[in-house]
Amino acid sequence: MSNDSIIGVRGPDFELPIERGAIRQFARSLYSSHPAWMEARDAVVPPTFLVMAGYHWGYILERPPAGSALAAIDARGTTDGEQSFEFFGPPPRAGDSLIASTEVVDHFFKEGRSGRLEFFVMKTDFRDATDGRLVARWMPTSIRTDRPPGLAAAGTVRERPWLRRGEARIELDQIHAAKTTLGIGDCPGEVAVPGLTLTEMVRYQCASGEDSPGHHDTLAARAQGLPEFISVGMHHAGVLGAYAAHWLGPENVRAIRARFLDTVWPGDVLTYIGRIRGFGDREEGRTVELDLECLRDGVAVVRAKATFMRPKGL
Repeated sequence: MSNDSIIGVRGPDFELPIERGAIRQFARSLYSSHPAWMEARDAVVPPTFLVMAGYHWGYILERPPAGSALAAIDARGTTDGEQSFEFFGPPPRAGDSLIASTEVVDHFFKEGRSGRLEFFVMKTDFRDATDGRLVARWMPTSIRTDRPPGLAAAGTVRERPWLRRGEARIELDQIHAAKTTLGIGDCPGEVAVPGLTLTEMVRYQCASGEDSPGHHDTLAARAQGLPEFISVGMHHAGVLGAYAAHWLGPENVRAIRARFLDTVWPGDVLTYIGRIRGFGDREEGRTVELDLECLRDGVAVVRAKATFMRPKGL
């Protein structure tokens, strides 16, 4: 059942400068030192980089500025259900300036296994500040349930490891650019990351701007009914996007859509993997369609689908 009362509510426009330092910080939080992100003066943004726009520069439903139209909407207690990013051509680069606007595009209710679910679907369009061209679109879906989050989470916490001095987190660097003809089912290999540490969790929070205390503070998490703080789901969706970009080229991403299936805890050992599902066509040329998964003990906690332009010569 749709509820039209808040559909179309829109926050004010805001400017988003694409900064080289912010790209480097974001890539580092995704276990990568890819030169397209870390070395290039006109560094291209990672596939999920624009998630930081609402936190660092603009407006999101869960944290709107006082006085904005979005501030009148009660979205307390929501969690990420899905996030998608679409690029209408090559993704932005360091030095670009974008104008963004955020609005509610859908609001509805469903009955789920845990009770009544309320869905908020948002859309942020990013346009070139010079010519007004639509560059990218970010669409998060937030879900609110009738069931306290702690009830489903009890008993899942593992021993919390810590990041030791000199311990590098660049596991994605083992995924190299595709060099041979691509086929359905092809996979560049899996990437296993050691037990998730608080340092890594906070590193992503700083890069993305999602600094909610329930993602790093045990006291805050327990006040919310959780036994321990939990990871930001978009951290692992971001790693999946970066995994694909290492293989098919950071400048070739055109879309990624991630669904969050389970809570990720400190100490979780996660594996990232992806395969080619098929190929497609668009005005720019041939595309590669991917299925991506973040696994814990062989079970998916995040699933994503991505579209990349097919690398030249492949």
